[in-house]
Amino acid sequence: MTHDTPFAELEIEGTELPCSYLPGQTARMIYRIAYDLCETRYEQLLARGWRRFGRTLFRPVCAACRECRSLRVCLPEFKPNKNQRRCLTQNAELTLTIQQPTVSDEHISLYNDYHLDMHRRRQWPMREITKDHYCESFLEGNFQFAREFQYRDNGRLIGLGLVDVTAVAMSSIYFFYDPKYRDRGLGTFSIQKEIADGLTHERSWLYMGYYISDCASMNYKNRFRPHEILQSYVADEEMPLWQQQEKSHA
Repeated sequence: MTHDTPFAELEIEGTELPCSYLPGQTARMIYRIAYDLCETRYEQLLARGWRRFGRTLFRPVCAACRECRSLRVCLPEFKPNKNQRRCLTQNAELTLTIQQPTVSDEHISLYNDYHLDMHRRRQWPMREITKDHYCESFLEGNFQFAREFQYRDNGRLIGLGLVDVTAVAMSSIYFFYDPKYRDRGLGTFSIQKEIADGLTHERSWLYMGYYISDCASMNYKNRFRPHEILQSYVADEEMPLWQQQEKSHA
């Protein structure tokens, strides 16, 4: 179904499917296909809980569950805890390059190695991606605010984060890494490097997607503090309400 809007977006409601994160629950998403997307419009969507993969924007509209909560880190106030500081030190020798998103054999190999490892350890559905599929999922739209954060060890690509960057906000879209570095906490390291880049450019927020307290793959986001939780998913013409959580550190 289409949705009349002053913006260059087509809105579609998805079908109800088994939830990927909570056993026994069902999930439904609403989607918007972005034919054009400027920074200002994207910031409005982020503030209302929308996420982006390629041209596709989405957020949950589940009938019986409200466990997916949008979370954003308050960048100017962020203070790493002891474990996060240790992770920074442990990975200090890694180099970071920030650039427009690309695709190469190196990207595809890293992505597929990561997903094979997650399939074996966490029973994720088996997924092998091609260059065309990668472009469709992550690069389509060629939006000017899109970036990739490349992490290398002695020149070898070991981690890659897809991150959107505007004047006031960042959105952490997806991160994958070499399974051989699993014990190095590269996920925690990459978020801290994104936060550092945001602070360098005086941005206010890092949107980290959906936080689910009962899902091990999602509840790590709660460790980056202070952060705010979106109280409800509102329409474009309504003001979103974000509530800051307590600031204590482990």
